[in-house]
Amino acid sequence: MFSTIVTDDTGSKLAVLEKVKCLNDINATTDIIVVSTDTQPAEWTTGIWIQAPTMVAGLAKAAQLAASKRIIVMSSAVAFQPADLARLVAELDTRQIREHTIVVARDESGLVQIPDMGAEQVLNAISKMDTWPLVLVGTSRFALSMIGEEDATSVTEFLAQALVRSVADGDTIRHSTLIDTVISSANLSAACKLSDEARSRILKTAIDAFNIEELFPNHNWVSYSQESAAASYHSIAALFLRFGDPESAAECLDCSERLEESPRYFALQGLIHQQKGETLGAVASFVSSLQCYEARKVDNGKHYITFKPGNLEVINSRLVDGLNALNKRDNDTAVGHFSEAVFNFDPFYEEHGVLPSGKSR
Repeated sequence: MFSTIVTDDTGSKLAVLEKVKCLNDINATTDIIVVSTDTQPAEWTTGIWIQAPTMVAGLAKAAQLAASKRIIVMSSAVAFQPADLARLVAELDTRQIREHTIVVARDESGLVQIPDMGAEQVLNAISKMDTWPLVLVGTSRFALSMIGEEDATSVTEFLAQALVRSVADGDTIRHSTLIDTVISSANLSAACKLSDEARSRILKTAIDAFNIEELFPNHNWVSYSQESAAASYHSIAALFLRFGDPESAAECLDCSERLEESPRYFALQGLIHQQKGETLGAVASFVSSLQCYEARKVDNGKHYITFKPGNLEVINSRLVDGLNALNKRDNDTAVGHFSEAVFNFDPFYEEHGVLPSGKSR
């Protein structure tokens, strides 16, 4: 048996009451808890209604109050047939407690892609996907208890962090298409679209939960363990910068600095200075990066990662433009030219969604 938590994601008491009626009709849950920022309706007669200042605070409290170790978290925004729900609960009942299930949702354009939260793919999911359709999830009370209400700002982010931690602990995630779960594109965006700040926090959860070698299995850890670790931290730092979190990016660079002197280290430092508005620091870092890139053009097999500039003519042109701007004391323009020279030297930054100064995604 399950405890069921219904999250009031639309502000529609009618939608919530419809979900509760479906659950009562199939008589498959030990208890029903509704989480809302609104008051309990007068016609409420079943289960527990939690009115909380935020949906995340309510979800955290609901997880504590749940009678069962196994929990279904259901958004009030989804639509389905009662008979389908009965079939889904029967399917979930065959799963082990360390098997979590995400029910595939459908909007007007078709099935909505579910992110892969396994070690080898979770960073790619965080990087590439800003909508995580966690509108109907079978999970556990323990998984939800690992996340505090201060750790997330939406139900989707809360569930994402819980599932990422669970996978890192050895749990499995399954996808179910047994039930035809429908949600409007508008409600999907409102409930499940993650801000850059939320994706940064999920990224922190992933790097705290998994070993660095698990997240980057394709690096040459056997022959180049330190350089592989440095390269991994550079990738994570670039993602943090993409999400507007220079402080977390700087922490990653502190880890990488002890492992290898890399041109990417200096370039990422320059990007951090840029995000903090420290123009002179950015200029110095980008110049150091370009010097390091130049020194690494001829490698002779010493390094795992090599750098081969794509267009030296463009790079040299940007260098000249940057130096001319410096001579005119136009530091902002100089930063733009030097950063473009770096980005032409190495596709790494654009591959991670980070663009030169003045450009936008």
